[in-house]
Amino acid sequence: MKQSFLIRIYFSLLATLFFSCSSIFYHPTPTTYYTPEQMGFKKDEIIFTVKDGTKLYSWFIHSYKKEVKGNILQLHGNGQNMTAHFLSLAWLANQGYNLYTYDYRGYWKSEGDPNPEDVHSDTVAYINMVNADCIKRNEKLILYGQSLGGAILMRAFADLKNKENISLVVVDGGFPSYRKVAKQIAEKNLVFPLKYLASIIISDSYSPEAYIEKISPVPMIIIHGEDDDVIPFINGKEIFRLAKDPKQFWVIKGGGHVDWMQLGVSKNAKLFLKLLDQHLEENN
Repeated sequence: MKQSFLIRIYFSLLATLFFSCSSIFYHPTPTTYYTPEQMGFKKDEIIFTVKDGTKLYSWFIHSYKKEVKGNILQLHGNGQNMTAHFLSLAWLANQGYNLYTYDYRGYWKSEGDPNPEDVHSDTVAYINMVNADCIKRNEKLILYGQSLGGAILMRAFADLKNKENISLVVVDGGFPSYRKVAKQIAEKNLVFPLKYLASIIISDSYSPEAYIEKISPVPMIIIHGEDDDVIPFINGKEIFRLAKDPKQFWVIKGGGHVDWMQLGVSKNAKLFLKLLDQHLEENN
């Protein structure tokens, strides 16, 4: 009787951990937070269908300037949806950059439920589609992954077509391993013995760890807040260690989790804009 009770408790704990860790990586909402029109931008809404018939939603936010410097494709973090996340990069549309962003399965109006395998294949398909459009217009593409989006981006990159048109890869507040970051978060937020089971439950099948070095020779910028309390700073250091040249590690002193741009008004945002402009001038 006692052994049977303990077994039931054990599996209950495993189930609790499984659902807790799942919510770490995917936490979508259907809410519409903001629209580009509310911010004064023009957008095209693109609904694209992936191989299994699932319909996903994307926005193409037009540069406010007639002369387009380049295109930025945003892969956002795990919470809310693109109607909240696009704001972090939308200010670059005022500076001559087009912005593409899309919602993973289950986020906002996108159909389906998110899981690593499908999110990976969807993202590869989306980037290839956007890159093909940029090639037709003879414009370069910058890939920008934030938090979870950084991990998705680094893994997806290996399976892309026409990588020569991709000018730069930026990973902001990202991580190289789902299992390791789940363990780090569990150690902070879960009690014994749940925190020790995180590395068992979470799969690293779609972690980018083994693929980061393959992003080279495309230049890579790794950005991480020194005081990030969501994705620990050690993850940014590890991404930089694994990446091959050309690479740059931009440490945000006192920065939290992907919070440093402040809609383009911060000192770091202005420095980042100069870096982007210079990079495209040198590589076009």
